[in-house]
Amino acid sequence: MEQAHPYVKHAYLEELLPPKRLLFLVNPKAGARAQRRIAEALEAHLDHRQFVYTVWQTERPGHATELAHKAREEGYDIIVSVGGDGSAQEVAAALLHTNTIMGVLPAGSGNGLAMHLGYGRHLERAIRLLNTAEVKTIDCGLVNGRPFVNISGIGYDGVVAERMKNSPRRGFWPYLFHSVFGGLAYRPVHYMVEVDGRRWEGDFFVVSVANGPMYGYHFQIAPDARLDDGLFSVVMFRNVPRWRYFMAIPSSLNGRLYEERFVLHFKAKEVKVTCTPPTFAHADGESLGRGEHFQFEIVPQALKILVPTRS
Repeated sequence: MEQAHPYVKHAYLEELLPPKRLLFLVNPKAGARAQRRIAEALEAHLDHRQFVYTVWQTERPGHATELAHKAREEGYDIIVSVGGDGSAQEVAAALLHTNTIMGVLPAGSGNGLAMHLGYGRHLERAIRLLNTAEVKTIDCGLVNGRPFVNISGIGYDGVVAERMKNSPRRGFWPYLFHSVFGGLAYRPVHYMVEVDGRRWEGDFFVVSVANGPMYGYHFQIAPDARLDDGLFSVVMFRNVPRWRYFMAIPSSLNGRLYEERFVLHFKAKEVKVTCTPPTFAHADGESLGRGEHFQFEIVPQALKILVPTRS
């Protein structure tokens, strides 16, 4: 599980400015090859004058939260999630309202959070950006009391998350496959959606409650979402012929999704959703299974996170 790298390369400088202690939590779903890449990339690209680091590997769902709690108790300054949005969510759950800082490295299927923050999808480049990143404080969401950092949703994208959960393969092509066939198979259900006291009722294809704007691969479900504005962006797709959703893919890539006539969108602090019959939901791409009642709350300024500096 553990691999430690206690570098001491400039003893005098370390006496004046002690290096930060970093823990990298690696999701094993990234695969052995990806884990070897991470070890090599950290050796080559991390600034060892600033940081001493340890690598732990998670072993099961929820394990990253346990390990992040343990690392916080052991005094690590920064805990870096190495995986996708689901891995970041697990780490964040242990760090809310603490002074321990979270970092993110892209090694998952979508990496929506890492891409929005500016790390991109290239691991080596992301590590170099980590060296000069700044600490920002962002909001988090709760869905039925469970934290999420990026996006939670009910309906179509919940079905995709459930299909990906049971898929033996990860990456863009499995994600695309399950997105297309999940979209063709899914039948919209009836929703009652209450957005800060305003009520909407009807059959919707998806109801997304977004803290951040994108799923990954530049697909933006909520182009106006901001991680630090104290508000959700709520996006709902009316029930229209499937071809209209597929025709809107370019709009989701260029940030113009709200121009599509089947899209409803709102800003809100609290959202309540009831769906009949129960349908699938997800939080940061991790399936929540089927449910009928969902309550969303924004938690402002809840998490300290490293964000690449921009010139």
